[in-house]
Amino acid sequence: MRYPAEYPKGQTINQAINYHYPSADDIAQILSLNNFRDFGGGSIYDAAFGFLDQNPHNTMHIWTGGQNPDAGQATYVCKDAPTAAAASQSDAETTRLRALAKRRNDAVQVGGRRFHARPDLYSQPGSGDMFSNLTASYDPVFWPIHVNIDRIWWEWQKLNPNALPADLDSVLSPWNYTIRDTLDIAPFGYEYVRSSHFMPVGLEAPVSRFVSQPINVPQAARSFKRAEIRLHQVPQLMRSCFVRAFLNEPGADASTPIKGNPHYAGYISIFGHGACYGGPGHCDIPPPQPRRFDQRGRSHNMPRVHRIDVTAAARQALKKKGPLQITLVVIGGDYQEERELLKLEGVSISFLD
Repeated sequence: MRYPAEYPKGQTINQAINYHYPSADDIAQILSLNNFRDFGGGSIYDAAFGFLDQNPHNTMHIWTGGQNPDAGQATYVCKDAPTAAAASQSDAETTRLRALAKRRNDAVQVGGRRFHARPDLYSQPGSGDMFSNLTASYDPVFWPIHVNIDRIWWEWQKLNPNALPADLDSVLSPWNYTIRDTLDIAPFGYEYVRSSHFMPVGLEAPVSRFVSQPINVPQAARSFKRAEIRLHQVPQLMRSCFVRAFLNEPGADASTPIKGNPHYAGYISIFGHGACYGGPGHCDIPPPQPRRFDQRGRSHNMPRVHRIDVTAAARQALKKKGPLQITLVVIGGDYQEERELLKLEGVSISFLD
């Protein structure tokens, strides 16, 4: 249930209470703040809202939920509503579900607000779901809004690495994380990029050369601070090797010059594991999920991600309007093409701020 920007008596929220949809200028002003008290709130854990909470967070909730200009008028007419005869034949399951809904609503009754029940589908509520804490997360738009709040916080952290919130050991109820636990997003397993393209390869057979299909990089991603090629889930290698990366040179091989070559993007060196010296299974790739009750830490034999910084070559290649094409060449210790060594799950290129 959503009444974006609407307000009773035919006004918009912009006209009635001057709540405008957040603009790029609003976000730029928030990112220009240089202390956490103004940006996020404080000066202690929950003493006051910061500007990030007020706008875009609070504004987006109020603007998106809106207030129903038809509240209190006749209810919606449902063409497919059950007939009186059908309603009288409600089975025990329907009765049970209605009882559960009533119990649920009784448990969360706060200031006249409650969770939804079926009759709400045919009524004229006063405001949209996003307008209330009790119902906001039922609107799918809640999630991208909060992801963007998190992204802005991450952007601000990069600009102000020493401007920390107060009271870092406060617990963020109802979770068991503290504020300190959330300062770095890496342990949570995600990051923000302008654009990313993943190309599956597969661990079934080794590769000596990898040539991608042409990649169409969107215009918004062509201005970036860093570009990375990543080799995903590479198992421990028996022998050492180099992997050279080229952009827009699909015919590159071990003999392709790298000095003075604008298509050469960089390389990584992978240190070989050598022959296994343990018992049977000692050097096998561990399973993705440990066995039940196995409390050991991550095995050093787990497949890893290798990263190549290709920023300079990517900028040069993207000066032209065409697509981008990645070529990877595997070279052994003798500087010849290595054909039977490298296995990997996939290759990606990411453009980061």
